[in-house]
Amino acid sequence: MMTDYDPKQIFSEPIFMDTMPEDIDITDEKYDGISPYLPFIKDWNSDIIDTIYWSKPEKEKEFTLKLLRNGSIEFIGRITEVKVNSPEEFTARLTNGIEVIFNENILKKNNPDIKDKDLTDILEEVKKVRLLYINIIAKSKDKKHHKFYIKSYMDLAKVDLRTKELLEIKERYKITWFDLFLCAISINPFDMSTEDYLLLRQFYVPRVLSLFPVKTRDEFTKYTHLLQFTRPGSGKSTFYSKLSNIMRIHIFSRFPSRTRLVMDARTAAQGAIFHNDYIVIDAFDKNLNKENFEEFMSYAERGLSNGEWDVEKGSASTKSERDTIKRDVGFIFLGNVDKISNETLADFLKDGREWLRGELNKRGLTPSSAGAFVDRLAMISIIDQDFDIDRYVVDKTLRIQYFMAMINIIKQNILKAKVNTSKLSDLGKGRERTFAKMIARKLRALEISNVIEDKDPHIPDMETDMQMGGAEILAKSLVKGTWGWKSALPQ
Repeated sequence: MMTDYDPKQIFSEPIFMDTMPEDIDITDEKYDGISPYLPFIKDWNSDIIDTIYWSKPEKEKEFTLKLLRNGSIEFIGRITEVKVNSPEEFTARLTNGIEVIFNENILKKNNPDIKDKDLTDILEEVKKVRLLYINIIAKSKDKKHHKFYIKSYMDLAKVDLRTKELLEIKERYKITWFDLFLCAISINPFDMSTEDYLLLRQFYVPRVLSLFPVKTRDEFTKYTHLLQFTRPGSGKSTFYSKLSNIMRIHIFSRFPSRTRLVMDARTAAQGAIFHNDYIVIDAFDKNLNKENFEEFMSYAERGLSNGEWDVEKGSASTKSERDTIKRDVGFIFLGNVDKISNETLADFLKDGREWLRGELNKRGLTPSSAGAFVDRLAMISIIDQDFDIDRYVVDKTLRIQYFMAMINIIKQNILKAKVNTSKLSDLGKGRERTFAKMIARKLRALEISNVIEDKDPHIPDMETDMQMGGAEILAKSLVKGTWGWKSALPQ
């Protein structure tokens, strides 16, 4: 006889770990901002917590002083920039701003397991690492001149994936991949009323969909860029911050310069697009003036469109020397929405895309640049409703070996997902149809249905959904910016 399991009991399974054990004083400063590191922590021993604490960007000066005084220090974080110094070494900037040197001789002397690796292999390896555990040593010529070298490094995400166990638990509790993803980031979707669950979907479906690339043809992998404006406190920044190490996400609080995002042509230091799969530009609304936006679009328009980035010497206007590099990255633009009156919605605006165009025009942006930007967004999500996500946050997070297994399975599901193209015929053959096809595949892979009927909202009938074109209907709504725009249904 098959046993029915209460889905919220999934948090008692060993695939989850406590985010804050009872014996920890959460008011202690060293626990602030620790959530992006939690899935990688095997246990709550003090050593690794202290290493994370001293590795934080705001501790750069203290970290440097400790390194100089002690001669060595451990670091946990990621690489943000890389430049090649010579055939024997390259310099990397860490997330705390410190520059360290990967020297081939020093690395091979202290790490016998990498003796067969070329320095190029090491460079490619550390650029892709989700979270590095590094031992840094200081070498000084005198009291005023010093360099920091990497003695050893380890990929904290390099673990055996627990795919079989994860699939067994998912089947046991009969939940969708979308709901499991929410559980992984400490959200309990099972104690919600249907009304709250529908509203949660409105906020989180676009966010989760923004994270997975889709192969459009055999040789091309594309991302679906998202713009989401909500009222403050809906968990936008927290969502991407929690996933920053796992999904390789870099968050900018303003429009990044060309040198920080792409490359510094003077030094050949590679920017954020080389070390991340996703770029989040937070507080988009606060920085949305003509000068900042036009500068960003002058070098990002082709990158947003087809992953081609210009590396130029001089200002964006002179374009004196140019090289083009290829790197596809997913972009997410986040901002807060001013209260939109129902009268305005009903009488003047038909969808979120039209609302966004109006907002860009209000800021005095050049229509051609604003239009090019909007056209490159696969999803526009404007939500003018309050939602207190903290009511549904639990003190659990998915461990890294299961987290990575979940991500890999979803990616494989996207590759295998089918699309009912007849349901997209009204979109023609332009960008919107391509976006809708990509999003429909992701919706099916995540088991997100369009219509929730009088049944458990967390278990959609995927066979019926395919026949009725539910994923395609929802995908079109997301692309057009009409999902949840004027009415609460369908969600």
